[in-house]
Amino acid sequence: KQAAGHPMIITESSWVNPEGYQSEGPFLMAAYQSLTGVDAFYWFAAGGVPEYDPNPFFTFLNLNGQHPMNKWTCATPALMGCFPANALLFRLGYVKQGEPAVHEERSLSEMWQRNAPILAEDRTFDPNRDTGSARGESNLQKGVDPLAFLVGPVEVKYGGDPRKDAVINLSKHIDSAKKTVKSDTGELRLDYGSGLFTVDTPKAQGASGFLKQAGVIKLSDVTIRSGNGYATVEAVAMDDQPLITSRKILVQVGTYARPTGWESKPAEFKSDDGKQTFQGYEIVNTGAAPWQVVATAVTLIITNAHLKKAVLLDTAGYPLNEIPEVASSGGRFTVKLPPNALYVILE
Repeated sequence: KQAAGHPMIITESSWVNPEGYQSEGPFLMAAYQSLTGVDAFYWFAAGGVPEYDPNPFFTFLNLNGQHPMNKWTCATPALMGCFPANALLFRLGYVKQGEPAVHEERSLSEMWQRNAPILAEDRTFDPNRDTGSARGESNLQKGVDPLAFLVGPVEVKYGGDPRKDAVINLSKHIDSAKKTVKSDTGELRLDYGSGLFTVDTPKAQGASGFLKQAGVIKLSDVTIRSGNGYATVEAVAMDDQPLITSRKILVQVGTYARPTGWESKPAEFKSDDGKQTFQGYEIVNTGAAPWQVVATAVTLIITNAHLKKAVLLDTAGYPLNEIPEVASSGGRFTVKLPPNALYVILE
């Protein structure tokens, strides 16, 4: 929740190791920062040099010949590797800022009395610093649906007049039955039931989540066919033009990355009180360098009559070779991305 009329940054966060679904992180943050007007997000942390972490392990701990992963590094292929397209999307304003979904005003006396706001987070929980278990539900008895944060900016004016509280009609954007949330700009859509997020703007379009399960994903100017169970696929104009007329487009694909030799298996876990059973995974082997990244299995169709070729880049952004499997017909450009595609330039 942002203080109205003041800058706002998120000072420390990440999709921490050993989380496998990391490539969604930069995409989600770039899109929702743009929507809500949050000014900066600090990825924790890249270490001393701007490159992939060559040894993302706590080597001072040796557990039966294995080392636990450094959970706080963002210098992974799935996170840092997905920065370029999302930095472009965010910095050039390709996603519109929305109108406030929630505007709250709190009087000083209301705060001194510790009255609950209309929308707030409950107790935070950090297992690295707190002891015990966090509550599983909010203790706030009133309030606005917290999914409002995904609809548009949520702001508060301190020392204001509570009679000026304003909440838009969230039912137009939040469908609890279908488990979907749409931004008040109409550009962002999250299906948290099936695990699919899409951005559809004139200059940037893409999807993240369980893409193969979603089938063919049709956006305004981009169609995505993915054989990857999980991936993040984006097309972002590099010349500040709409994708339909752009003459230079960056395509970026993030999949799933694990250290070499990583092994996990399905497992059941009990809650601290022993009353609940959770289905999850047990890490059998944390592996070792280098990273192994799931191969790209994506075909893109972009409505653009100017595009003639696709150039594969290496992980540092330098051109490697032209991609042969392209076709241009009827104002639509089709490219089958090679298995090692992370960055591709369409021209």
